[in-house]
Amino acid sequence: MEFKNIKRRKIHEDVAEQIENQIILGTIKEGSNLPPERNLMETFNVGRPAVREAILLLQRNGLIEISSTGRPVVTRPSASNVVEQLSSAARFLLSFEEGERSFQDARRLFEAAITRNAAEIATEDDIASLKIALDQNYKAIGNAVEFERTDVNFHLCIAKIGNNSVFIALHTAIAEWLSMQRTVSLRVPGTEKKAYISHKNIYQAIADRNPESAWEGMNKHLTHVMKVFKKGQTYG
Repeated sequence: MEFKNIKRRKIHEDVAEQIENQIILGTIKEGSNLPPERNLMETFNVGRPAVREAILLLQRNGLIEISSTGRPVVTRPSASNVVEQLSSAARFLLSFEEGERSFQDARRLFEAAITRNAAEIATEDDIASLKIALDQNYKAIGNAVEFERTDVNFHLCIAKIGNNSVFIALHTAIAEWLSMQRTVSLRVPGTEKKAYISHKNIYQAIADRNPESAWEGMNKHLTHVMKVFKKGQTYG
């Protein structure tokens, strides 16, 4: 026979789970207030600290927000809320070389995939916006701070194609988590020009509606960034 370990939970976690279930079922509607603290205390037969901790947990999970009146209001969690829950764990993993390498590889595969997708679905307006981002990146060559900003913006423009909130949230989070990789890589001499050329090739593949070239361009670009990052770590 197989048994599962019994998970010991805190009272506020049970309270939060029951409220969450009612929100998911639609019993407590989006935009409505949660019952007052005293009502929740009586309903669950718990103390005020348990209710307040449950509300904080639901708030962290993006299921409620505190209104100007101080009352908890049911809200719809966004992709950003979901990704934000990973931030602490991600930063901890990035403090180890193996974790850093894993995130770099994950970024390479993720961005190559959304770049391929962008080449398949990009509209004329998307391509025009990407061209503006590319031109800004070119003008920033020689200005380290501005080049880094326009580098981030170019990659973000690709993630925004298709307006998939999960893609955007994941991309933004990964870019933030790996910001040190970008900063270190760009201080290696000649990297800015090489990065721009890669961006130009990626842009062209998307503009030409060529998914394979788009995938290969981004994959090659980020593989190179990973190699340059290792080299850049030797620069003071």
